[in-house]
Amino acid sequence: MSGQSRRTVLKRLGATGAAGMLTLAGCAQQQDDGDGGGETMTEGDGGDGGGGEAITIGTLFPITGTNSPYGGGHQRAANLAVEEINSAGGPMGRQLNVINRDTEGNPSRAAQKFRTMINEEGIVGLVGPYSSGIGTTLAPIARDNRVMEVSNGNTSPALATAGVNEDNDVKYYGRTSPNDVQQALVMGRILNQRVEADTASFLYVDNPYGQGLAEAASQNFDGETLNMVGYSQQTSDYSSTLDSVFEGNPDAVGAVMYPGNGRTILNQWDQGGYGGQWVAAEAILSPQLLSDLADIVEGMYITSPQTAQSETFIEGMGGEDNVTQFAPHAYDATYLEALAMHKAGEASGTGIAENIQSVSRPNDGDTAVGVGEIQAGFDALDNGENVNYDGASGNVDLNENLEPIVPYRILQVEGGEASVIEEVPLSFFEGKM
Repeated sequence: MSGQSRRTVLKRLGATGAAGMLTLAGCAQQQDDGDGGGETMTEGDGGDGGGGEAITIGTLFPITGTNSPYGGGHQRAANLAVEEINSAGGPMGRQLNVINRDTEGNPSRAAQKFRTMINEEGIVGLVGPYSSGIGTTLAPIARDNRVMEVSNGNTSPALATAGVNEDNDVKYYGRTSPNDVQQALVMGRILNQRVEADTASFLYVDNPYGQGLAEAASQNFDGETLNMVGYSQQTSDYSSTLDSVFEGNPDAVGAVMYPGNGRTILNQWDQGGYGGQWVAAEAILSPQLLSDLADIVEGMYITSPQTAQSETFIEGMGGEDNVTQFAPHAYDATYLEALAMHKAGEASGTGIAENIQSVSRPNDGDTAVGVGEIQAGFDALDNGENVNYDGASGNVDLNENLEPIVPYRILQVEGGEASVIEEVPLSFFEGKM
């Protein structure tokens, strides 16, 4: 039986045996699982949803730890997508259960929770994590267990080819966030054209994300790189780190910092009177941090991938204050997994992996699917049509590495707020990726 005919049969069976909708996200009961994350519990008798047993997916976001300013928004966005997916009947007429877990900013703890979700809770797909350091740890687990992982925030270039299972030649890792090769080009552009620096040092969080981005940014800097300095997240005194960064008095510092440690580093930089122009990657883009340190970060440049301003998404999230960095990407990752399952006609990691690229990008005779339009996607696939999902984060056309190439923005901090001062179009990246 073909995948299309199987979907049609499942949909017809769902119509005759509907047992009522399950509710998630905003209407769900949140149960603390002891790790700060919380499991989204469905109401009802176990999640029949009409078309068969409920399909379980998981999320892993930084609810606590260094990146906690972002994680709550990520989880809210993924759960919003699940709520909309279930309101449309779910993939193949089956409801989604979502298991929400907290990475705690700890790769080993995140890996343990991921394995538990696979082995004990039967997830077929994962949305997250945010940190590339954790993503590097989880990708082999996804690959070996044939569970599809779609990160909303991993940007390390090292993850471009992650997750390929050599036994079946299927890639079980993808991302809706862009590869940092793009961001490195933009950081170089700022250093070269806006700061016009002759010398620069690079300070980075000591993990694959930080080191990979800093090294790539240095390669795109036309001047002399004086120092490459990694910082530990397990310390609170960065005076020796800053001394190493500013040895030789660089004109500028390319920085890859998370908000937690970044707050301490910036305060100690200010107290030490080091000087220099900051050019920072998107990870530092915490409105609360910029507001709290307004005088210290005045004039700082920050890079950021462009995010579509979908009023529908913002309204669903309960306002802009809840839309944290890379939250739209979590929403899009959830939508793509559901559309890929529906196209595959089966709830499996392999089914998602083999179909997720095709539902993300333009095809012949496709149906456009946007924010809040999952029903249109399901209907088009049931009719044998292709779909092209453009989401809350903008265009998510996945390439062969299952990652998008997106426009970027250059922001500068003024009065405690980061404002866009330049749009970097896709044409800038052509031939450079």
